Amino acid sequence: MAGMTCFRQGERPRLFYSFHVYRGRKDEPKGFTWRDDRELIVRADIQFDGPVVFVWDNLRAHLMPQMRAFIEADADWLTAF
Repeated sequence: MAGMTCFRQGERPRLFYSFHVYRGRKDEPKGFTWRDDRELIVRADIQFDGPVVFVWDNLRAHLMPQMRAFIEADADWLTAF
């Protein structure tokens, strides 16, 4: 499970989350990939409709070059620390 809590001044907090089900199939990822994280971020942006600031941990999927490129490409609405 991956999730994020989003806050906006004067409004109640919102929780966005996603589950990953592992079925033990060949070549199936056991956990979230950078693509799954990217999709969660995009869905949160669509529903929250405002600038998004993330504070990342050092999870490998968060440090992938593809994720860094995604963040840089969407710098107009997405900031990550």
